[in-house]
Amino acid sequence: MSRPVLGTCPGRETPGLGAVILIAALLFASAPAPATATDQPLEPAQLNVGFIESAFYGIHRLDAEAAFKTFARIVGRNMGYDVTVTMRTFESARELAVMPPEMQPDMVILESWNYLEMGNPDWLEPLFASSDQGRVAHPYLLVTRHDGEDTTLENLRGASLNLFFAANAEPGRFWLEHLLREAGLGTPGEFFNPLELHTDPMLTVLPVFFGKKDAAVIDATKFELLAELNPQLGRLKILASSEPLVSGITCLRRTGWTSERFRQDIVQAMADLHLQPAGQQILTLFRMDQMVPFVPEYLDSMRRLHEQSRTSDTPQ
Repeated sequence: MSRPVLGTCPGRETPGLGAVILIAALLFASAPAPATATDQPLEPAQLNVGFIESAFYGIHRLDAEAAFKTFARIVGRNMGYDVTVTMRTFESARELAVMPPEMQPDMVILESWNYLEMGNPDWLEPLFASSDQGRVAHPYLLVTRHDGEDTTLENLRGASLNLFFAANAEPGRFWLEHLLREAGLGTPGEFFNPLELHTDPMLTVLPVFFGKKDAAVIDATKFELLAELNPQLGRLKILASSEPLVSGITCLRRTGWTSERFRQDIVQAMADLHLQPAGQQILTLFRMDQMVPFVPEYLDSMRRLHEQSRTSDTPQ
């Protein structure tokens, strides 16, 4: 599945919220039911989920919304809650950042880049980062066929490029934009022709190996897994590599919940998501293996990239 990226790789504010629907639903399923859940009245609870419209690349949004709402209401009962779910679509991270307190969502799952774009809002508390293959942060690689030692970034102008673009893989796009801008080579849409997005790692890299495409950008973890299955991929040349970059960040609103118990139950459920068979299936679907406790230092490399990009965008 692919589509062209036009101009300057638009949608810089697109966060990695594609997983929010099913992951958030699993928060309820992952917690054990109270022993007296059937004997006590259910506690009314409100869950407000915010996501950005462009988050559902490759996903039927309306189907996902309907599945989430139905599932959350049913399994919320296992935790002793009568859950009412509301969802709202935002056009950008900045729009979400300036929401008045009474309209702020309880839960937001977004890319680290977009969290920084929001200016570290004090009403949101980052609690978890997504992990894939045991790694929270992943370098991103620009690979091409090893046709000669003189192959450089500059002589890829006009070349075809596949960009791996899926849940928890968006930092590769921001890094590619910065890489070209830093070298004075323009935007990805201007420099490469054509530039295509792919949600399948194999379809991103194999065309480069077989000479159908000139180059690809993919995270190192996916590339290493592909190389284990296809050792000949090790012959591809790595032209550039980013710092390890964190992708998905899960945030909860600090205050304004139905109850503090409800908030704490969700926090615990998120921490235990990978321990549940259903949770493991969802994490695998969205290329994650665990939600790990957030550490502020996780954002250091992405913050450097973000600041460098903003500096280069500022007119001199």
